[in-house]
Amino acid sequence: MKKVTVFMCAAIFTSGIAFAQQQKTSAKKTKVIAKKIEAPANVKDAFQQNEQFAGTTDAVWLKTSAGNWIASVNKENIKTAVEYNAEGTWIATRSEFPAGNVPEPVLGTLKNKYPSAVVKEGWKIERADVASYYKINIDDNGTAKTVLLNDAGTIVD
Repeated sequence: MKKVTVFMCAAIFTSGIAFAQQQKTSAKKTKVIAKKIEAPANVKDAFQQNEQFAGTTDAVWLKTSAGNWIASVNKENIKTAVEYNAEGTWIATRSEFPAGNVPEPVLGTLKNKYPSAVVKEGWKIERADVASYYKINIDDNGTAKTVLLNDAGTIVD
């Protein structure tokens, strides 16, 4: 009886190993091409009426889950995203600055407050409900920090 039990355990063990091998699948991979999304005419008109983006033709549009429309534009080495609601009312603008392209008043305040800090990246955020501000990520002696500053370069909370 012991021999039969040992034989059965060995058979189960080896069959488990044999079936654990990865099987090849011959599924065909297909390329997915994203279709170009066009914003409604009233949203596009509102975008074109903004003096910063008048005449811009290379805007890439994206619709958010909230139903807002975002136009992404790369102008003068600054990536900008402009958000509008479905009626064409401006909500916010976010402009991403490379580390060496942060405006001088902001950079001067950062160097005074954090002399050894290295600027990683920064954004200028303009919203309809608050005054515009800068959000700057810095590395201060190995500590990652985010600093908010107004247009004049004053640190805000």
